[in-house]
Amino acid sequence: MRNNAKASILIGDFTRRFSIFTILILIIMKKIKTLPESIINKIRSSPEKSGLAYAKYGKFPNILDYTFEEIAEMHFGIYRDKKILLSDGNGFINLKEVVEAICILDKVTYFKKPTQSDYETGNHNSIKNIRTFYVKDYVLVTESKTEGITHHKITRWLNDIGAIKKGRHEYSGLFSNKNSFMTLQRFNDILYPKDLYHPIKKCVNELFFNHSGKVRNFRVESKIDIHL
Repeated sequence: MRNNAKASILIGDFTRRFSIFTILILIIMKKIKTLPESIINKIRSSPEKSGLAYAKYGKFPNILDYTFEEIAEMHFGIYRDKKILLSDGNGFINLKEVVEAICILDKVTYFKKPTQSDYETGNHNSIKNIRTFYVKDYVLVTESKTEGITHHKITRWLNDIGAIKKGRHEYSGLFSNKNSFMTLQRFNDILYPKDLYHPIKKCVNELFFNHSGKVRNFRVESKIDIHL
């Protein structure tokens, strides 16, 4: 009992010192390619050549004040303190201005191979029969324009941090996302696959805002009608 009490105290102390937000960052950062120490040191020694926008969007004006983990985050376009993300088009998005998230779904694979009858009735597109989603793009829409546009692709970034994976063979050029939840979630009175929202929830809402529902205006663009 005494050992259990000590363990509880230690766990409580750990929780106080490391917020859920910090733990989440550690989990996500494990999915990001580790930068070799040589690259980190190169950035530190010649920050003006690194391309990092730490002076504008970071916490400190001096690169030497950042930890290795913080430099790795910025390398992948993450500036958490000012809620800034570098999009696939190399524009900096102010995530506080995001009003909508869009997933463009192109193809799916099935557990049970569809029959001709299924194609006629649409039964094969039941959420329980979907094995994997293949996405063309994820897009964040901002209220005001950044470099002349309001629609910003973040597909490559989501792939870089491990939220989605590159498709292979016939799915080359698309990005895969497993149907893990096998359920639909309601957004603006429309049901969409929960797994398609998950990258937005984890990598935008929780990573930057520590709030799973920060960006809730979500929709899926697709010719595939997925139902219960």
